[in-house]
Amino acid sequence: MSVPQAIFFNLLSAVACYVGLVFGILLGSNFAPNIIFAIAGGMFLYIALADMFPEMENILREQERTSTKVVFFMIQNAGLLTGFTIILLITMFAGDIKLD
Repeated sequence: MSVPQAIFFNLLSAVACYVGLVFGILLGSNFAPNIIFAIAGGMFLYIALADMFPEMENILREQERTSTKVVFFMIQNAGLLTGFTIILLITMFAGDIKLD
């Protein structure tokens, strides 16, 4: 991909974000916002995990000792489970959270 093409597609994705913002604002006031948030959250999780798992696999392959692989595996899973737990707790107690 050439530099002008990369700039074009980068700008195109930025414009798409603003179009999504407008649709979100318009639909959010008339449609169930929880569904929109659930879909958006699922998309962000998919994008993050689809990018993160191959990177974690590459790092794991670079490790030579078995004990280092086990420690790295435990750290990865602890991080993922911590993130999932935080999201679950926020979802469960979203009605009780007051920012005022």
